[in-house]
Amino acid sequence: MLLKHFLLGSLLALGSVTALPNPEADLNDVEARNNHHRPRCGEEADPDPMGKHKCICKDDGKEFDPKHMICRCPKDQMEDHQDRHKCVCKDQDKVLMSGECKCKGDLESRHGKCKCPQGTRRHGDKCICKDQDRELIMGVCKCKGDLESRHGKCKCPQGTRRHGYKCKRQGH
Repeated sequence: MLLKHFLLGSLLALGSVTALPNPEADLNDVEARNNHHRPRCGEEADPDPMGKHKCICKDDGKEFDPKHMICRCPKDQMEDHQDRHKCVCKDQDKVLMSGECKCKGDLESRHGKCKCPQGTRRHGDKCICKDQDRELIMGVCKCKGDLESRHGKCKCPQGTRRHGYKCKRQGH
């Protein structure tokens, strides 16, 4: 009878001990439980600390692709050949500014291409006026020096004659 009480007491004691949490629990088990609600981001991104279920790429300017779990440059950009952690514009006429590809120099975007403004022609990354008597100022071709625009041509004002891009009064 005494043996029966001893075995029954031991069994009950073991049951209550197993209900207590294991003080030597594996830290990986705890981390796995915490990560249950965090997104999987792969090696190139980290979970967004501000928003749930979102990944932020470690490389600036890249976008996370959740399907392939990698970071990619936006559609109009590609990885820089010298530094794969950076993105550059696919179009060589564009330069990356504030995360967007913008036309270089005097070029302006028309129908997705970088072109010179009307009345100008391309000279490298710059645009120059087709008329040599004009210069490009703030995207507009204006007459050089003292010359004035009359009937679509750059001419000296009446009563003056031309000396290069300067106009002098006649008789002087």
